[in-house]
Amino acid sequence: MSLLSEYAINPDVFDIDCYGKSSYSCDSNREICGVYLKTILGIIRQEALLRDLHNGEWKNFVKKIKNSHPNTKYILKDLVKQRRLRPAQKALKNCPSTYSEWCHEALESHKQEPLDGIITTKEVAKEFSGDLVVSSIERLEKVNWWNNRSSSVRLYRTTSDYINHLKLIFCHANSLMFIDPYLDPVKHNYREFSKILAAIPLRDTPPAIEIHLCHLEESLTAKEYESDFRNKLSDTIHSRKLEVKVFIWDKIHDRYLISDIIGINLNQGFDISDLPNEKTTWTRLGRSTRDDIQREFDPASKQHKLQHKFEVK
Repeated sequence: MSLLSEYAINPDVFDIDCYGKSSYSCDSNREICGVYLKTILGIIRQEALLRDLHNGEWKNFVKKIKNSHPNTKYILKDLVKQRRLRPAQKALKNCPSTYSEWCHEALESHKQEPLDGIITTKEVAKEFSGDLVVSSIERLEKVNWWNNRSSSVRLYRTTSDYINHLKLIFCHANSLMFIDPYLDPVKHNYREFSKILAAIPLRDTPPAIEIHLCHLEESLTAKEYESDFRNKLSDTIHSRKLEVKVFIWDKIHDRYLISDIIGINLNQGFDISDLPNEKTTWTRLGRSTRDDIQREFDPASKQHKLQHKFEVK
């Protein structure tokens, strides 16, 4: 399980008529729907992305649901603003027109690129009872993939394991801040950092990238570090069409990855180990903490003294 999950929410989750029994009043159905939406979307805003299925037609379909929850338009607008919707190519040839077809679309999309879960309502979930990745929103607390969510993850101190946990972030983030006082691509333990940058997909608009560090070798000047950095990473940065700003500060301690969609506390940074079974722990940060760290490393904040700055592209 990664620190940033990806789910598909079937459109019926927004439909008031899909909750409760016919004996319930409309107000009761609306309240039930509202409670579930508030709970699940509160979690998603912190720790997950939603797949905007079939080239974004999912979002358009949800907008047109006749008896959708009154907050649906606000929810969709907020998901876009918070960058929680991730566009996905169509999996089925024809655009789905029923809730069952949308669940089929989600399952086919899952086959193309795995989802952590598909969330629907009780009646649609019955049709897909044989698919463990599908669950009714009413019984998420009984599903392993939902209960196994965690704010931390244990992973091997290898570049391959780091990249495996960063794929979704690299695909969707608009900004990436690598904060590690010891980061030096010439050092033995950081010799594979170029592979981290190479894992960032080619995009029409690449993410804004910053690297923040401070601990240089006593015999190494900031200018010498810049020269080593360029020699080691320029080819990778150029091939991925990236622009990387590097900040060398007087003193920093902790290690983080900060993006516009998630913040992670990295105990060992991207330092790799020669011991194949050695592990480290990454912990997801709350949104306010993430934003505070981002502000801390804004040169305008003057919380740290800037020693040197350069850019590679």
